[in-house]
Amino acid sequence: MLFKTYTASSEREALSLAKEELGEEVMILELKRERPETPVDGNGQLVTLKVGVPPRSINRTTAPSSHNRGDYLPPEAPKSSLVKSLPSRDEAEAAELFLLRKQLRNMKAQLRAARSCPFLEPFDFCFNLLTEAGTPDHIAELLVMRTEEQLIGMSDAGPVSRGEAMVELKRQITYLFPHRPVKRSRRKQEVVVIVGPSGAGKTSLTAKMASHQDLYRDRRVGIISTDIFRAGANAGLKSIGKILSIPIIEARQIDDLSRAVKNLAKHDIILVDTPGRSPLSKGSLPDLQTQLAVLQPTETLLVLSANMALEELWLFTGLYQGIHPSGLVITKLDETSKPGKVLGLVDDNGLPVRYVTAGRAVPQSLAVEVGSAVLKRLPLTTKGD
Repeated sequence: MLFKTYTASSEREALSLAKEELGEEVMILELKRERPETPVDGNGQLVTLKVGVPPRSINRTTAPSSHNRGDYLPPEAPKSSLVKSLPSRDEAEAAELFLLRKQLRNMKAQLRAARSCPFLEPFDFCFNLLTEAGTPDHIAELLVMRTEEQLIGMSDAGPVSRGEAMVELKRQITYLFPHRPVKRSRRKQEVVVIVGPSGAGKTSLTAKMASHQDLYRDRRVGIISTDIFRAGANAGLKSIGKILSIPIIEARQIDDLSRAVKNLAKHDIILVDTPGRSPLSKGSLPDLQTQLAVLQPTETLLVLSANMALEELWLFTGLYQGIHPSGLVITKLDETSKPGKVLGLVDDNGLPVRYVTAGRAVPQSLAVEVGSAVLKRLPLTTKGD
């Protein structure tokens, strides 16, 4: 993907520069404002805008070796050639709108903070802990405001300690992850399709779900793997299959999917592990939609890794909206220093977080009680202050 950064005195001017060079379908990835010591023309502020567009047909052979590939744009390349590898115009616009909405919410939160009085101690302490853990400002503000209302509200309660504020804050966080049992389908057989970009941990998740006693107790589970292009992709699944006597069927083509489902007709649950491909690559989402049309899943789980940047998590969530996932699974929660970013994924995206994973243990690292698992990773403590 091609990334470029533009600076100007306003967002409109920076965006205009980006569109003039890259075309109308650039995607905004980051927006920063600052007021430098040296005055800038306009309103005195300096706006830095980071945009992205995945190049496809750039002629690399004519690029000088001294130039960075991500910054080189041949003068003869038409603007439209830079955006042909996007899944579609509608999906690109949906992802951009998704990011813009998050940026607007952050700006509104900053404006509210500037106009109103700051949080009183110990609530300011809670707010700082959340933001330092990677929680978006508007989510941290919302949680702390709810905590403050519960503890003092309109009552004549005395001073609140940090410990009391922390206990109530944790309670408010668990409310973000209500336990929503998956509705049993009217169909006798349930098909759960696991989708997501490469490296998200879909195959490991499939093994953990298949062997987890609390998920499918007393129900027969079968697995279909379409991830057959990566070397050793199914080694872990096959090992779990032998231990638990779970059949593993590999489907190399679309026609194989229908036959695999028929072969597992006597099983109550079918888990389908799909290949990891970036939703930005050409044909990725259309191919996935074709598979889903054949499988007719009762549940589609979007798997994202917690070690991705929050902006990327928002972007990928927006791109995958076209396949209508029914829930999110956040993996590798143990591999990020900012676990609070998970709280930013439950805000207004309409997708419940079904499970989280932290570690490689099968199936112990799969957590069904999401709120408790996230709290264990958040550094919410009054020690060392």
